[in-house]
Amino acid sequence: MPSLEINELIMLIICSIPAIFFPYLIKKRRDILKWGLGFYALFMVFLSTNLEAFILPDFFNFLEHFFIMLAGIFMCITGIYEYYTKVLKGKQVKLGFNRGSSER
Repeated sequence: MPSLEINELIMLIICSIPAIFFPYLIKKRRDILKWGLGFYALFMVFLSTNLEAFILPDFFNFLEHFFIMLAGIFMCITGIYEYYTKVLKGKQVKLGFNRGSSER
């Protein structure tokens, strides 16, 4: 039977503080809403990691790995979306550099 590890419990506590305040933060900054799915998937990773020490270790171990996969997928999709909207689709920066000119 898995045992409760202190570092996993501390990560659950640290991760639960922003999870509680996330609805308030969305009201102030709508642009972080797209990161919410990945963040809550990470919260579920640490919750299921701690719950597997108490009840149903095989089930919560499966949930832990499932939510790790979901968090990675959600974070990658959101990162690609942010890159596309902010960098590729945004205005290109013009540098004041001319190749053929030499100033003497």
